[in-house]
Amino acid sequence: MGYNVDKIFEDVAYLSKVHSKKEYEAHTNKFKEERYGELAALVNASDLESECKAFCEDVFTAFKKLGRVRGADQMNLNYFMIYYVFPTILSEENGAAICDTLKDVWNSRFKCNISYTDYDSLMEGFQTKIFGIPIGKN
Repeated sequence: MGYNVDKIFEDVAYLSKVHSKKEYEAHTNKFKEERYGELAALVNASDLESECKAFCEDVFTAFKKLGRVRGADQMNLNYFMIYYVFPTILSEENGAAICDTLKDVWNSRFKCNISYTDYDSLMEGFQTKIFGIPIGKN
């Protein structure tokens, strides 16, 4: 594998379940500090399409069982991409082009339909809840 998928997606199930702004901010900062460097080849690629394919194939290979990725794993991987990988790449100079290509390749390889958004939009979406009832923004 060209990418250290185990490092990038370490604790993927835990990190894909975010409940508050504070928690999301802490996890994002930790991802940027400890794992974003593992995506340098993708972010700095001269042939973006083939680098995205290599990344997606490495992730698929790491998480597949019996030739496919289980539903729960797929869901966690999708959330992880949406919460951490895409917003962090979007903060780069050429981030939108990278995210567009990566999203298309990801959707094709994993047979799903995810999209992406920026960090600030995700942060605005968190709500404070009491007993599961939204009472306002966090």
